[in-house]
Amino acid sequence: MKVYLSCEKDREELFQDILEADFELEILPDDDRTGPTAGDVVVVDLVFRSGDWRGYLDELRRALGEEVRLVAVLRFEQMRALDRRTPLDDFVADGAIGEEMRARLRRMAGGETAAAVAVGKLEIDEDRYEVRVGGMPVELTFKEFELLHFLMSKPGKVFTREILLEQVWGYDYFGGSRTVDVHIRRIRSKIEQEGHTYIRTIRGVGYIFEHRPPG
Repeated sequence: MKVYLSCEKDREELFQDILEADFELEILPDDDRTGPTAGDVVVVDLVFRSGDWRGYLDELRRALGEEVRLVAVLRFEQMRALDRRTPLDDFVADGAIGEEMRARLRRMAGGETAAAVAVGKLEIDEDRYEVRVGGMPVELTFKEFELLHFLMSKPGKVFTREILLEQVWGYDYFGGSRTVDVHIRRIRSKIEQEGHTYIRTIRGVGYIFEHRPPG
């Protein structure tokens, strides 16, 4: 599988740093889309695209064909506008850590699809960036979603605030560990009902996601 990159010139180095170690990477010219073949992936960065970005995706899909897989990097408000008609195989939120993007592409290379994960009444669907409690959608900010997703993907393991800052916010984040506490408190207020505890505080250490459904 070859990965093609379609983005603004000043964003090329960012994506190259993230992807080149794991994938054969090539820049996709705006005026020539004949390079990708069946099974290849085109990563298109739409974060700074103004105007009709959905129309641009439709045009790109027609030019590439159905056999080429299309992955978009999107702003959060763009993600909220996605529906079944959007011609994407997958998407990544702008600001997601590099490992998230690499993991999605590796999964795609292996022909795998992501499934929703549920613990008790709490369900998280990483493909659709949705969280539901008892079948009802819960509105989380992007960072709240990423923090919950990270903890939920590693149940039963304790993480310090510093590790959570590094893994969810990135190495270059300069905020303090109180940021984690604030986000955890907001997540709890949205997902914990009837006294059910999903994220438990380990005093003096950090946080753990309970891997058993709450009783």
